[in-house]
Amino acid sequence: MKLPLFVLLTLGTVSAPLLHAEQKIEDTARALYKSNADSVITIRATVALTMSAGDNPSQSRDQSVEELGTVVNAQGLVMVSASSIDPATGADGRMVNVRGNQVKLSVTSEVKEARLIMPDGTEVPATVVFKDRDLNLAFLAPEAGAEEAKDVKFHPINLSEPQNLGVLDEVVVLTRMDRSLGRVSSVECDYVRALIEKPRRFLSIHLPTVGLPVFGLTGKFAGFTTTRFGSAGEGGSISMAPVVLPASDVIKAIEQATAKQKAPPAPAKK
Repeated sequence: MKLPLFVLLTLGTVSAPLLHAEQKIEDTARALYKSNADSVITIRATVALTMSAGDNPSQSRDQSVEELGTVVNAQGLVMVSASSIDPATGADGRMVNVRGNQVKLSVTSEVKEARLIMPDGTEVPATVVFKDRDLNLAFLAPEAGAEEAKDVKFHPINLSEPQNLGVLDEVVVLTRMDRSLGRVSSVECDYVRALIEKPRRFLSIHLPTVGLPVFGLTGKFAGFTTTRFGSAGEGGSISMAPVVLPASDVIKAIEQATAKQKAPPAPAKK
């Protein structure tokens, strides 16, 4: 039996939305876990930290950190939340309350040594190639000529056709367990619970872990988890809130970092 023309036209207009409505976040999560579980890796670093508050004597120490990062190109460029390896990002210049007085923090930090810990346990020496403190992003790349990197294959996330998100949109977050659980890859399903427009656009989800890629229902890249710093109010303490930086801002920073990674090293000063 032939269907009337108006029926065929009606079916044609609703088929795409119906297919989209049937898409489940669990299916997206399974597909992303299968294709990009190895895109999230562990970074271990030793950081030299010097800090003083007001006129108090400065204190220096080395600090070991182990954080998560996301591979963003096939040459091993890895994106992390800058404050996770550079504490000065969130603390330097902040006013804090010390014994009832408001004083300014002076903080400097430098990554002395860093290693990319691959999913199979291979450790690749790395250096910081670019930082954007405003976005709280930092990028590491394998050291030039590192023997450990020769046979390593990096699995970057797909940055094409990024997805914009709104409140209550479902998301998939790829992550990795800590050392006590063998650093195995894992996946989370969540949703956007709020949009923050000032001082810049951020998204809020429930997962507090930083350094992770966030994807929308379609499986497209939508953002990156980091930390927003601010003042907690009259008490002078520093506030820290986990946020998702939208893909549009992240991709611009990745482009800058990629250019730095490809640039030849500056000649040594005589």
